[in-house]
Amino acid sequence: MKLAAHGIVGNVLMWIQDWLSNRKQHVVLNGCFSEWRDVISGVLQGSVLGPLLFIIYINNIDDCVVGKILKFADDTKIYHTVYSDEDVSALQSDLHNLVEWSKQ
Repeated sequence: MKLAAHGIVGNVLMWIQDWLSNRKQHVVLNGCFSEWRDVISGVLQGSVLGPLLFIIYINNIDDCVVGKILKFADDTKIYHTVYSDEDVSALQSDLHNLVEWSKQ
């Protein structure tokens, strides 16, 4: 786990895992409530811990991208200037690498 690799272990690690586990949400629109659904990704909006966890989790994303990458807050973009078929292939390769990175 990335948190443990950064020295976050013991009670603090267990607290973060508990904070991210077994969460549910529902939507209210015009006084009507949706069913509760499990939240399987992300952190609470407006949390202090959320941005810190985001930085920890994406800190090595640059390692799998040959092209340029822009990161700001919770937004990440890769880009290539495309002039040739080789440029298209390089961009596609970066996209493939990002998919594999996200699975790991």
